[in-house]
Amino acid sequence: MDIVKLSQLGEGSTLEYKRNTDSLTSILKTVSAFANTAGGIILIGVDDDGTTVGVSDVGEIQEQLSNSISNRIKPQLPPEFVVNKINGKSIISIQIEHSPAPYYLTDKGEEKGAYIRVGNANRLAGPEIIAEIKRSNNASTFDKAPCDNVTEADLDNSLIKSIYAKRGRAIDTSKLISIGVLTKKGRRIVATNGGVLLFGLPEVRETYFSYAEVRCARFKGTSRSEFIDRLNIEGGVLAAIEEVPKFIRRNTKMAGKFGDMRRRDIPEYPVEGIREALTNAIAHANYEVTGSRIFVAIYDDRLEIQNPGIMMPGMSIEQFKAGVSRIRNPVIAKTLGQLELIEEWGSGYKRIKNTCESGGYPLPKWEEFGSALRVTFYPHPEVMEVGAEFGTQLAPSWHPVMEGLELDNEMLQLIDFCKEPRSFQVLLEYMGWKDRTKFRRRFVSPLLEKNLIKRTIPEKPSSSKQKYLITEKGIEVLRKLDK
Repeated sequence: MDIVKLSQLGEGSTLEYKRNTDSLTSILKTVSAFANTAGGIILIGVDDDGTTVGVSDVGEIQEQLSNSISNRIKPQLPPEFVVNKINGKSIISIQIEHSPAPYYLTDKGEEKGAYIRVGNANRLAGPEIIAEIKRSNNASTFDKAPCDNVTEADLDNSLIKSIYAKRGRAIDTSKLISIGVLTKKGRRIVATNGGVLLFGLPEVRETYFSYAEVRCARFKGTSRSEFIDRLNIEGGVLAAIEEVPKFIRRNTKMAGKFGDMRRRDIPEYPVEGIREALTNAIAHANYEVTGSRIFVAIYDDRLEIQNPGIMMPGMSIEQFKAGVSRIRNPVIAKTLGQLELIEEWGSGYKRIKNTCESGGYPLPKWEEFGSALRVTFYPHPEVMEVGAEFGTQLAPSWHPVMEGLELDNEMLQLIDFCKEPRSFQVLLEYMGWKDRTKFRRRFVSPLLEKNLIKRTIPEKPSSSKQKYLITEKGIEVLRKLDK
């Protein structure tokens, strides 16, 4: 432990400074918060601004802290004490490990004495957070739990079958049980909370999770004082994965850059990065927080995606960036994975970071506040330089005749290339892409769904001899554009 470096970092989600032990209750709140969140270190003898002041009677203070933690925090919590010197001044460090409990101040009780760490502050843990901490003791999750008396008939089975069919997958009751959409409750089969959130019929979702929705807004300027456009997405959280990008496209800018004989569109914000952040928000949201929704907010200078629920107990933003993963909603996550909407868990930050860096975008910022987690994206520098009004393209990217189909220049280029049967690898190389999953998600899957290209072997979607060919509808689209 580099105590000098710690004293210079500044307070944060896993580090707190205390000048002395005059306010023992404040120290105990931090002990509770660190233990319930992601662990942390308390430095005694360091002022709030990082100035080293030291402590005089090390032995007495250490005994005082040890007795207070033992007597005033439940369950029993064994902290680790280390004494170091900075410029001859003694500093006591208290190392607190995360452990599911929850831990609380005995004189206040569990309901009013359990704390969590949010940024550099301690917050009282609400009932939904305490419940989540307790569930982590036995590896249970909210989305796996049965949803009262909701049965398979209360799910949108036509939606389930169509979504899986588009990806060449068959689905039945046994498979829905295996992924956790349904579960056995005694002799009955009922839907789980995750199953209702994903596939519940509208009236069922409204009854049990009326707040589980995605809301989008475009604000004028850099504050929330005035709306320009807004959208409350109906159809459940899955619908948001398709609808949010459309809302963002119509409320952000697009620049055009030419090179290598081909035009390259530059969206104001990283499309793949935002899609990744959105699916992460849906998969990691705490749907037990009543009244909280997922928000997508667009301002003149940034785009924010916010979901209810801070990092999982035992997780910090720093650990998330390092690739550590804990899944809050395994039913939702597994379903999104099967639908090819998310990739390997634990690599979300890396993919977003790589997308931003390769595209020339500023890195986004993650922050916790209250009971929510927010990621903020910033515009591409080249788009900002042009300075066009929002909702416009800086060059002709989206064709008016094709507005209903949401086709950009690159999609049209690919459709035209498919006038002859082409393998997936040939398409990949022609468009200059390397990531097969992202390429499929960006081009092939949407064009198949819009019936603008087709598989030459439709009965075997994953055949090694599979090729893609323009459809009659695709030919008609190109014909209209030539007029």
